[in-house]
Amino acid sequence: MLEVAKEAATVAGEFLKERFLEQLTPDEELPNDVKLPEDKGSEQRIIEVLHRHFPTHTIFSEEVGLVSRDQEYVWIVDPLDGTNNYFIGHPYFSISIALQHKCELVLGVVYNPVAGQMFWAEKGQGAFLNGKRMAINNRTDLTCAVGTYIRGRNTVTKPEELAFTEPFVLNTKRLLRNVAPALDWCLLANGWLDYIVMQRSGIMDVAAGIVIASEAGATITDWQGKPYQHEPFAQEQAPSLLATNGHLHEAIRGLIAEPVMADSTRSVFSASR
Repeated sequence: MLEVAKEAATVAGEFLKERFLEQLTPDEELPNDVKLPEDKGSEQRIIEVLHRHFPTHTIFSEEVGLVSRDQEYVWIVDPLDGTNNYFIGHPYFSISIALQHKCELVLGVVYNPVAGQMFWAEKGQGAFLNGKRMAINNRTDLTCAVGTYIRGRNTVTKPEELAFTEPFVLNTKRLLRNVAPALDWCLLANGWLDYIVMQRSGIMDVAAGIVIASEAGATITDWQGKPYQHEPFAQEQAPSLLATNGHLHEAIRGLIAEPVMADSTRSVFSASR
């Protein structure tokens, strides 16, 4: 299954790479998002590979939604993680493919075709970048920590984002806003980032990255410090999570303002009202 996921990511990645240097025409451009034909083209290629090898498996993908079959195996697919980056020619995007087996995340593949970075992990088998085992770093100095902020497209307002991120900007070396969540989790896994703070973001965008970061040794909790426990995939899931190298976890968690702590239990529906 891992090799099939890599194959699907590679096929989609070659398609996206071919189109990357073109001036793209969006299907729809919104204040918080952009819809490209390339999203659908990548998705089509991924689904074709997965169903060719596993015709009975269910697939959930961003564009087509749920292709429901056997619920024992559910593939969670983001065919173009970082669509806005792709659209403006910024080479920070990926294909993200995760596998849920009996309600448990067991496999993740994230592929950046421009950089030639293939990240993958299977539960209990470690995490790898192009065949080399990855591990989180050992940084302990909060003032030297570099992190990234991930938020849901339609679940967090800009004023909320500004208020929430200010403590991280002021108290750590740098807070990035990369707008490609799956890749961010892989950077943490390889020790390039020290922490990730995620606010009401769709689980589809990060499922593969969570498997990879977890297998690399990352500490992943909700904002209250409860260890992350994957729940059976549902499109409306929008958790708020914190992931770090472990050494900095409590210091980073302390930067989350107390009134915002309850945020982690809000769903995408309550957040949008």
